[in-house]
Amino acid sequence: MRKIVLSTVLATSLLFGGIATAASSNQYIATDSDTFWTISQKFNVKLSDLIATNPQVNQQNIYAGVVINLPVQASKKQNWEVKADAIIATGMKQLGTPYVFGGNTPNVAFDCSGFVQYAFNQNGFDLLHSAVLLSQLGTPVEKSNLRKGDLVFLQGTYTSGVSHVGIYLGNNKVLHAGTMGTREVKISTFFGTPYYDSHYWGARRLIN
Repeated sequence: MRKIVLSTVLATSLLFGGIATAASSNQYIATDSDTFWTISQKFNVKLSDLIATNPQVNQQNIYAGVVINLPVQASKKQNWEVKADAIIATGMKQLGTPYVFGGNTPNVAFDCSGFVQYAFNQNGFDLLHSAVLLSQLGTPVEKSNLRKGDLVFLQGTYTSGVSHVGIYLGNNKVLHAGTMGTREVKISTFFGTPYYDSHYWGARRLIN
């Protein structure tokens, strides 16, 4: 059984902060749900650097109140990036799920908009199952300003107008339920691929 003695200041911060807070600009107060991996993701640092900075911390015993020293380069992710990462993580769990037109069932079948609907709605959104309707949401984004989590659209792939949607991952990669090549949820290289270039419609940003 573990005994933890917290200072008055630390106890107050945990009681009223609701979630873990930074003890100082280069420290973080852990919660019971934290691991080195979750903390590395919160502050956008390498896991190996975080572990090396905290040789005094037992990796298997991180609990509420443990003070974690952050590497110098640590910077907490912006809110939009946390949301985008969560949506992408949900979508990545469906890699290999077969493409079926009209599909919207995880681990069974998805079409393009059914997949996007699922990934976003599992993370607090309320999107409809339609590439056309999705293309009317959010704000337009130029190619040069795309960031992870943005939606990219194709037109005229099987019908006129907007007909395909995927989730931009960054580094010219898109996560989508596609039919070119393998018919499944997959990651594809986007710009520079002739088929995608010739059918590109535009992009929209729903995550702010």
